[in-house]
Amino acid sequence: MRSKSSYIAKYAVLILLFLASNFVNAQNMGPAPAPKDISEIKQMPASVDKIVQLIRYARNPRIVYNDEVKRLIEEALQTAQELKNDELIVGLISTKASIELGLGNQDAAITYIKQAETYAHKLKDAQAASLYGDLARIHNRIGNTEKAIFYFDKVEDLTKDKPHLIFLRVINFRNRTNLDVRTGNYDKVKSNYELAIRLAKESNNQALLRDTRFAYASSLLNVRKEDEAFSILKELIPDLENTLSDKTGQFLEILSRNYEKSGDYKNAFIYSEKTFNLPNATVQQKGNNINRMILLSFLLKNYGNFDTYYSEHKKYGMDQNNLYSKKQYFLAESRYFDARENLKLAKNNYLKALRLTMGQQLAPTLDLEILAGLANVYARERKVDSASFYFKKAESLLKKYNLPPAARLIYANAIKKFSQYKPIGQDTLIKNLEQEMHLRDTLHQLRLSKITGELETKYRVTEKQKELELAKKAQQLQTLEIKQQKQKNWFVTITAAIGIFIFATIAYLINQRKKQATILHNATLNDLKNQHRIDIMNTLTDAQEQEKRKIAERLHDEVGAMLSIAKLNINTLEENVFAADSNATDKLQVTKNLMNDISTTVRNISHNLMPIALEKYGFKKALLDLLTSIKTANSINVEYLIEGLEKTERWPQNFMLSTYRIIQEVLNNAIKHAEATHLFVQLVELDNTITIYIEDNGKGIEANKLNEEGAGMKLLKTNVDYLSGKLEINEKPNEGTFALIELPIPKPTEA
Repeated sequence: MRSKSSYIAKYAVLILLFLASNFVNAQNMGPAPAPKDISEIKQMPASVDKIVQLIRYARNPRIVYNDEVKRLIEEALQTAQELKNDELIVGLISTKASIELGLGNQDAAITYIKQAETYAHKLKDAQAASLYGDLARIHNRIGNTEKAIFYFDKVEDLTKDKPHLIFLRVINFRNRTNLDVRTGNYDKVKSNYELAIRLAKESNNQALLRDTRFAYASSLLNVRKEDEAFSILKELIPDLENTLSDKTGQFLEILSRNYEKSGDYKNAFIYSEKTFNLPNATVQQKGNNINRMILLSFLLKNYGNFDTYYSEHKKYGMDQNNLYSKKQYFLAESRYFDARENLKLAKNNYLKALRLTMGQQLAPTLDLEILAGLANVYARERKVDSASFYFKKAESLLKKYNLPPAARLIYANAIKKFSQYKPIGQDTLIKNLEQEMHLRDTLHQLRLSKITGELETKYRVTEKQKELELAKKAQQLQTLEIKQQKQKNWFVTITAAIGIFIFATIAYLINQRKKQATILHNATLNDLKNQHRIDIMNTLTDAQEQEKRKIAERLHDEVGAMLSIAKLNINTLEENVFAADSNATDKLQVTKNLMNDISTTVRNISHNLMPIALEKYGFKKALLDLLTSIKTANSINVEYLIEGLEKTERWPQNFMLSTYRIIQEVLNNAIKHAEATHLFVQLVELDNTITIYIEDNGKGIEANKLNEEGAGMKLLKTNVDYLSGKLEINEKPNEGTFALIELPIPKPTEA
């Protein structure tokens, strides 16, 4: 009983844990678990779950869209069409549009979104809102502002004042701010995000609220409102420090990029390295950040680990999804060879990076670094005209775009180096030096501001941790006091309850032991009775078979022998005594036929009582002998298939003989009653079981006789039941009969 009670306790704990986990999930519903890797998705069978996982994987903007992913999406689209699942079809088509747009294939993206639009009227509110959201983002990215606004408004109309769609509404406002940033409508950025944050709070979804605030901070950085952005990010740092969320890498990348913009390459390198070393960093994050580490090391003139970085750079390859990452990859190649004084390879990679294009995407900051580096290589090769050409292109970029001070300083330093190879005018030199000093002063102020911000952030994190520790200690103290008070109040009650419980437990155990003893005693008696019945049956069977064996031997050895001698004598008499014209020959022929019939009858009786072949040659040989005799004596076409039965000598004698009798009875029924002309017999030995299948083409059984059982059928069922087997007979009038028998093979008899 102790074992049973422990199982009940375990199941109760599991149920409580399950309910608790469901409650927590319901209260803290956040982003779905991390999508499966592409290798896991490939192994999944075609299903709705596989398509959903593939869409989640392909929608990750950091995955590399290669031929394998494209093939899997096409296969998934075919499966979704076969399932007639419009939601999945739309999801796959809009995913293809997003990916093609990321690769710069704008025409292909437009083709796919037009195809997706045709399904909008078939979807429910939630699915339609998701589709319109995808269409709005895609139209925004290709610059179709009117269409983007149209679909953003459609999502708002579908989700407004619908609490169950509040998640989609928040995401819609977040995506809409990307349009506001692109069109320069910065006031809308703030108002839309304030509304999105308010809705996220109303949803009680902490993950949604955190991600929305993080997205707002990213948008503020894009519109050069660093102070507001960092005031938000400071509050998010404890969450990032305490949990390794998917936003940690993005946050560290933001810090690295902003330190780089301020010219603080050392801190920029530190945060880029932290991102690279994150356990949950994606392949693309590792690739992008190792490239940045090479670029920042070059600017710091720290080449000690360049070979290691370059090896990692080659390992993780290039992020194909945006122009900035592709240019950054080849710029890292250029910087590596530049530092190693391999000017030819450096120049080739600078030119590769410069010539890269991708739709309407731009990367002017990197282009400035590339042009300055390329001009510097030509200057070192004493090709001053080529160097001047690329410096002029760099100057044009500075006039066209409002680039960060750090990027402008890189250009100013490059001009300063160029003056070593080609003298420049005094006014130009003074102007450049003034510009350099101004840029350095600006960068110094930015660094001071960022250092102050970082110290403030660390202070706020420390203060928050102290508050959490104090609150935790206060809660522990309060819990302890309550516990002590309860102990005092319940001490007497618990003592009495323990006494009652012990008494009840002892009484219960005594009662249970009596019950168990009774159950065990009854079970033992039943086992003994069953064993006694089995022993009696085995003894009776042995005695019967022994008696049959004696009769069979006498019929075979004595009667058969005497009949053979009589037949031989008659043959002799026929040859030597009777004249050719006498009718004695006919009489003698009749006598011979009669003798043959007697011999055959005696032989059949002998085989029925105890098959000689079974005892002398084994089960399989006896069975083959039986099938051959049926085929010969009854002019029946017999086909058979036997698998196994090679070690039947290990079978118990009773089992072997009973199995033979069962097969013999089914065959006799087919010959005598069914009037069959064709028999098919199959025996298969597998996993300690013998399966017998016998089919004939006889006349079957009439409908009104299906439920009638003769003596032979009763005996057959009794024998099968005795061997703990299964019997199935299927027979219809004039359609033949088949019998299926399964018998468990007993363990080999021990000597």
